[in-house]
Amino acid sequence: MTQPPTDRRFARDVAKQVDRRRVRRRVTLWSALLALVAAGAGYLRCGSGFGLGGLGGRGGFGGDDGERAPRGAVRVSRCAIRITAARITVDGKPRSREEAIAACKTAPGVDIYLSGDARHGDGRELGEALAAAGARNVEIHEPPVPVAPPAR
Repeated sequence: MTQPPTDRRFARDVAKQVDRRRVRRRVTLWSALLALVAAGAGYLRCGSGFGLGGLGGRGGFGGDDGERAPRGAVRVSRCAIRITAARITVDGKPRSREEAIAACKTAPGVDIYLSGDARHGDGRELGEALAAAGARNVEIHEPPVPVAPPAR
């Protein structure tokens, strides 16, 4: 029984193939990892859709219905006023009526939120006072109307 002769070239070719497989596997792994990171960054940056093919808009489905104003690249902060029966708060801080007008008259927009216990005309009066002071884009948000449960 004779042993087959060892061929150095054959051993070298086998070693090259093993090395190529190892390198190919490593490149594939790093490419897949890079693609996963890029997909994650794209989802975080453009998670609500790209707006292409009618897939943008609300929740990624249904195109823009034109109800909302276009968004700018720079977000401007609007002044938020909340009116309750007991007090007025501006951006979460209690203020008097005059302080609220002074704080929000230079803002690019003012949102007035009425609570359920606020007097009916308070929001309209404050909105008129803000408009007279020079405030722009004043929006009054009425409290939601409670819906009665269905009768059994």
